[in-house]
Amino acid sequence: MSAESLKLQAESLKRMAERRPFLKKSTGINYFVLPKVYQGSTDTELLCSVLDLKKGEDLWDIGTGTGFVALYAKKHGAHYVLATDKNPAAVANAKRNSSFLNLNIEVRREDVFGGIKKKFDVIAFNPPFTDHQAKRSHEISFWDAGHVSVKKFLKHLPEHLREGGRGFICWSSFGDTRKIKRLARVYGLTPLEVGKRKGKNGFTYYVYKLNSNG
Repeated sequence: MSAESLKLQAESLKRMAERRPFLKKSTGINYFVLPKVYQGSTDTELLCSVLDLKKGEDLWDIGTGTGFVALYAKKHGAHYVLATDKNPAAVANAKRNSSFLNLNIEVRREDVFGGIKKKFDVIAFNPPFTDHQAKRSHEISFWDAGHVSVKKFLKHLPEHLREGGRGFICWSSFGDTRKIKRLARVYGLTPLEVGKRKGKNGFTYYVYKLNSNG
């Protein structure tokens, strides 16, 4: 992680905490963004584009933020959709957007998988990419000391997927792209790059489909 990318993230987090609620549009969907919640960007749109969701499947969106990925999945034919986040502001934001868009999803406050035992057809996680200590609740949008959240996701993903289920994780070039691949293999998963897109400030975003080696 470069000093430049950390500075950019710190500035973005400051703006995130101080801004007023606003309406944003992405992939044809209007949604609210509340203070202290990541508004979504190139990574969010890229993740939606590669989900390979079949009508009637169940999807879990971990680290949901505004709830956009979960709501996109519901709008495009998912049956049961669960949206979870550790940040209480994100939970409130996702609930507001579910009501605003009249799309019925369940929204809960959980730390990665939490105590949920249900299995899903698709599980998606847009995690914090940077190994840095978060001191405030909204900073977990970008920062995850020791990649603890990512490690929890990789370790427990297989036990939450149905047979034939798919897991997806986002990453970015302002994180360590070699690190996510190494971590996946440590937990018996093979990361297959299924999406790549250039974003703002010259950073590149990736989505990896995680296949179990077991």
